Amino acid sequence: MSTELYSSESVHDKPPAGHDSQESLHPELKLKRKEFKRLFDTTRELDGWERYRALIDASDEAYDLIDISNREARFALIVMGALNAMPLLLLTKTDIIASMTRFERLWMVTFLIGYAVLLLYFILQAIEALHPGRFRPSLKGWPSDSPDFPIGIRYYEDVIQRTVAEQWAAWQHVRLSQLNAELAVQLHGLALKNDAKHRAVRRLFIGLRAMA
Repeated sequence: MSTELYSSESVHDKPPAGHDSQESLHPELKLKRKEFKRLFDTTRELDGWERYRALIDASDEAYDLIDISNREARFALIVMGALNAMPLLLLTKTDIIASMTRFERLWMVTFLIGYAVLLLYFILQAIEALHPGRFRPSLKGWPSDSPDFPIGIRYYEDVIQRTVAEQWAAWQHVRLSQLNAELAVQLHGLALKNDAKHRAVRRLFIGLRAMA
């Protein structure tokens, strides 16, 4: 009797046939799945969370470009201050002005007026580069009943139109597609702002070269 029990237990303890071979092939199967997924990744569409992370990365890059434009504009203002020192120094030299002829004084006044106009243009471009204004994309061509229509839960002008409870309720019911759509709208607005800033910085440095 004990022999039969022992034999039955030993049979149950043995792994099923082919189990070892399946374990040895398992890493190869995983490798093939990874290779297949890698091939498929080049043509497949992004899922919702991948799209969200990509939009966040693109927004961060847009804000980095804004910071670069601001630094360039501030550098141009520093150079402008150094260039303005020479005309101001000339105006303090009264003995030089007194020794000038009438024609030379007329020429100097014309030069200073032109320089003042150029300086005003330069200052306006610096203001435009540092504060280009509001850029909010239009959603006229986007049906409001679309399932991915942005409901305005991230942009501050939309947020302050709600109470705290209403804002929290909006976050409770927002869909990932709506959140991604709002990120895409914000990214478009940042692109418009960057374009305006880069144009202003380009004109700013053109004026700086003219002053130099």
